[in-house]
Amino acid sequence: MRKIVYVLAGLLCCLLGSSFSARADVIWEPEDSFYWKHAEECTYVSRMYTTNGPDNKVISYKSPELPQEVDTWENGVRVQILFTYEDSYGNLWGIYDDYRGTTGWIPMEYMELVYDSIAFREEHEAQIIGDVGDLDEKYVGETIYLWEYPGSEEYTPMEVSDYTPEYRGIYVDGNGKRWGCVQYYFGIKNTWVYIDEPTADFEQIFPEGVADRAATDREADDKAPEEQGEKVLEGQETESWQEESRQTAEEEKQNSKSGGTERIVPRLNRNLVVTASILVILVVAVTAVLLVKLKGGRK
Repeated sequence: MRKIVYVLAGLLCCLLGSSFSARADVIWEPEDSFYWKHAEECTYVSRMYTTNGPDNKVISYKSPELPQEVDTWENGVRVQILFTYEDSYGNLWGIYDDYRGTTGWIPMEYMELVYDSIAFREEHEAQIIGDVGDLDEKYVGETIYLWEYPGSEEYTPMEVSDYTPEYRGIYVDGNGKRWGCVQYYFGIKNTWVYIDEPTADFEQIFPEGVADRAATDREADDKAPEEQGEKVLEGQETESWQEESRQTAEEEKQNSKSGGTERIVPRLNRNLVVTASILVILVVAVTAVLLVKLKGGRK
């Protein structure tokens, strides 16, 4: 009898364990009526953005089709966008969830992507070697660091309990340090591990601070400008030209968001408006026909 009880208990634990594991990988979907109505039309994002709207503010709304204001932020606020939705006018909207019962939709035109692991991979795709490996078992029981991207000051301390993380893809920075891309490890996605010394923190890896890290962030700058397709002006360094280009692009972006530009606000779906108009016309027409018949019958 006891054996049967033990077997059943074991099976129950396995079922519960697999259930919890499955839930840990489930994509978080906001409790938002518009999202659930248009879920199949939404694109999963789950990335951080910074507010950068006209008049130094960004307004979130109840939905891309309902101009009821939810929140107003000054520029420079970080917001996690979970999904995006393109309305019938071609405007892209992003939904956020404060996990306290409030959701809102923001015009993505007024949001700037925070540089992250995905952006790093896209930028350095040509320098990432497709090798696969995992950390040595000697790190089991140790605290390692999972980095947002190589050279980032954002990282997550992680105690290695059962098995070490697997990395897919290796990037060698300008200082010769090897970084492995960890796609998933105990619920944490899209991070990097310093392969040569995974237990080292920022100060240990970059003892000279930001100046030392510059070789990591600008590894591609060591190449000849012609190899990178950069424009070189006579008597002017490439880096100076790049900085001026960035400043010009930023000024143009700010000018496009001046007070004279109409702010993007939710508008009713044009297809719904047309459909509703047709229905109203049909109802009026049917009503008119019935009234005419009714009058004719009375005669």
